[in-house]
Amino acid sequence: ISVKYADGNFIGRGVSMLETETEMFEYIKRFGKMHYAKLLSSFELSFPQEFSEPVNIIDWGCGQGLASMTFIEKYSESSVNNVVLIEPSEIVIKRAALHCLKFAPKASIRTICKKLNDVEHADIKLNFNIPTIHLFSNILDIDGYNTSQLLNLITANLSKINYFVCVSPYIDEIKTARLNSFMKYFHKYPTFVL
Repeated sequence: ISVKYADGNFIGRGVSMLETETEMFEYIKRFGKMHYAKLLSSFELSFPQEFSEPVNIIDWGCGQGLASMTFIEKYSESSVNNVVLIEPSEIVIKRAALHCLKFAPKASIRTICKKLNDVEHADIKLNFNIPTIHLFSNILDIDGYNTSQLLNLITANLSKINYFVCVSPYIDEIKTARLNSFMKYFHKYPTFVL
């Protein structure tokens, strides 16, 4: 569908907030396969190859829901209890919810249409007695959010078991340092495993 309806007009490398359906089609056409392959590789060993109970997914900066769709495709719809999608673009988050509903029709899917800095603890509302998969796909390396504020929000919403899947293209050392500092923040937890 994206190949059929993309019009070839796209500015940048997919970092700006998408505002039209045509931009969404073009993004998937240009970056979808690469994004999908990157996500699949992130779910390889040593990431758990199965889960003993359904999980929560929090897809931070979800875009069109590619990370959630890839996770659900790999682990099956029965492995997902709740999906929380966070994205500031209304048209894009609606598309992400539609995609996730197609992939996991029995899961509870909730959208939070806000920028990361505007998300509050009360917005998340999940059953934190089951594992939570935190998906950060092409989001930790962008500008425009407060890292400390995001880490405080995540810490306030930790489940008994948490998995963090963080993927990003290599852009430069500064962007990579943001990902590394995010990871190092969680080293203080005694159960942390890279």
